[in-house]
Amino acid sequence: MIKGVNTSRAGKAPGVAAVLTAKDIPGINDWGYTFPDQPLLAFDKVRFLGDGVALVAAETLEEAEAAVELVDVDYEPLPAIFSPLEAMKSNVLIHDKGNIAFKCQLRKGDVTKGFAESDVTAENEYKTQQQEHAYIEPEAGIAIPEPDESVTVIGSMQSPFTVQLNVAKVLGYSLDKVRVIQAATGGGFGGKDDIPPEVCARAALVAIHTRRPAFLGHTREESISAHSKRHAYLIKYKSGATKEGRLTAAEIEIISDVGAYASHGPYVLWRSTVHSTGPYVVPNVKVDSFLVYTNKVYGGSFRGFGNPQIQFAAESQLDELADRLGIDPVEFRLKNVLKPGSLTATSQLLDHSVGIGECLSKAAEMSNWKKKRDSCRNQTGVKRKGIGVGLMWHGNSTSRGAPDYSGASLIVHKDGSIRFRTGIGEIGQGTHTGELQIVAEILGVRPEMVHIDNPDTSAVPDSGPTHASRGLLRGGAAAMVAAYKIRENLNKVAAETLGCDESKVEIRDAKVYPRDDPSKTIDFEELARQCYERGANLSYFGYFRAPKMVFNHEIGQGEAYSNFTFAAHIVEVEVDTETGQVQVLNVTPVYDAGKAINPLLLAGQIEGAALQGMGYAIMEEINYDGGVVMNPTLQDYVIPTALDIPEIKPTLIEHRFKYGPFGAKGMGEAPLIPMASAIGNAIYNATGIRIRELPATPERVLMAIKRGKS
Repeated sequence: MIKGVNTSRAGKAPGVAAVLTAKDIPGINDWGYTFPDQPLLAFDKVRFLGDGVALVAAETLEEAEAAVELVDVDYEPLPAIFSPLEAMKSNVLIHDKGNIAFKCQLRKGDVTKGFAESDVTAENEYKTQQQEHAYIEPEAGIAIPEPDESVTVIGSMQSPFTVQLNVAKVLGYSLDKVRVIQAATGGGFGGKDDIPPEVCARAALVAIHTRRPAFLGHTREESISAHSKRHAYLIKYKSGATKEGRLTAAEIEIISDVGAYASHGPYVLWRSTVHSTGPYVVPNVKVDSFLVYTNKVYGGSFRGFGNPQIQFAAESQLDELADRLGIDPVEFRLKNVLKPGSLTATSQLLDHSVGIGECLSKAAEMSNWKKKRDSCRNQTGVKRKGIGVGLMWHGNSTSRGAPDYSGASLIVHKDGSIRFRTGIGEIGQGTHTGELQIVAEILGVRPEMVHIDNPDTSAVPDSGPTHASRGLLRGGAAAMVAAYKIRENLNKVAAETLGCDESKVEIRDAKVYPRDDPSKTIDFEELARQCYERGANLSYFGYFRAPKMVFNHEIGQGEAYSNFTFAAHIVEVEVDTETGQVQVLNVTPVYDAGKAINPLLLAGQIEGAALQGMGYAIMEEINYDGGVVMNPTLQDYVIPTALDIPEIKPTLIEHRFKYGPFGAKGMGEAPLIPMASAIGNAIYNATGIRIRELPATPERVLMAIKRGKS
């Protein structure tokens, strides 16, 4: 409990320009993503180690750090809760409305009947850990007060419009008085969706109070100790199948440790719930999910967004059922995978772009699955090889029935050069390159003729957040709309200039000519000049809104996502049975990502995400002593390095999505998701030991081997 804050000593310190507390916030003291539960500056209670209580602005970093030590806070200690299971039962409230922040459910068919029809069942508990984003640069932002009383914010982020909304709320401003520009961002992985609203709002608060530019940047230790993580889960999973190998039922309970604040937690948990059966036809499903507050670092958006946790459990269950039935794991999956015409666990009809079965068959063929799996049986050496399979499906874009839209601005200048602006952030995933290719393809120009600006909320319509694999899916669609509008005017003027029908106009490689007479050619630059002289508009905003979906949240039934990306990973490992060390040897990933706009970029996303998923599976873990993070540096928080990279051979299968740009689907998150399950299944194939708690560290694997238990 905060009983009082005294800033008088800090305010008199050398170089100090301002010391601000909650009482100095002119707007609403909240930046919670889902619920108004997260104050920008704590005023009544500190719920975890990373809560901010005061802002000290000074001329130099050294002076600010010295003055911080002079802020006097009178605290009254309260009981702390670090276990979600304890929090669910405790009378000690972390938030006044209770310790269960959110819950959701899914009901399909009759699970009692489904299990009665089962010949085999598997019932287990799975635990997953918090994961750190570990992006290249920690979070930072700069705010600049403008002469008209507005403010400009530049920051490392992935969702500028989310930042704009939160800065405006804190300052009590209308949105037109807050301009947000995304700086070059060295990786986001979801964390640059949660944290920048806080960082930028704090910088803006100081800038408005001092009427001077203000910069706030975090150290690596601060980033790891106090900023959002992948949620830790406890999953209770029961599933059944017939002796013929058909899935009959699944009953699942998910408990998510959200930490001190909800942030993206409700959306993450909902995604876990609707994906909980994996990419399979399961006629009877019952899922209950709980998001629980604790006094730890809060969970937020992270690549995969609740799907890596639940797919680890679902795919482990599939392997265990296959083992009990004596059916090959690949063959068992092929009997049950979703196909065009299948109904998902939420009874959503998948009428097209469903290539998961083809992905699995191709991965099995490319990896020489049957031969390698048979060769791994009955090994006796110290180092034992194993091969495992993991499938993945991932709904693209926003969920829970929220409107999903994106905007873009496109201008062809008089000299034929082109300026493209998008509201979708570039965080290393290559979205801007893909959008550039779409624009160039439609206009018929060379890609180098298109200049792309970083997102600027003053230049493009609200395009929603850059998360949930919607970057190219939605941003590319808005780019298409703008480009086609301009192409119509280009064609009209070209037809007049060349003396041909509009339908005959060809624009290719910045050359314009009638399709049936290429000798009559003009340059794109000349066409652009002609357009301006004839008053043809070459400046357009493109806007795309995805089709509305209908979902019943009471029973978890309906259209969960507009489309799904599908993948199969087959992974080979080597396990040292004397040390428990797991080495991933190679990965065979096959993806149905719709139309590949840029296959090389897709391959890069698969390789990078697979490595991040490997870290999640076997090495990465936040360690606590009470509520204090004990490994807040990259020396102690272990992530994969170049020496850990396995051989990865991506393959793409194109089942186009009818509402995607040229048929494309989202790919940024998908390759991380199946890694933990495929690695866990490979460890079982090598040792006969099933790992049900992540990460599969040497200690955890060795102890399981010594106990001789699955």
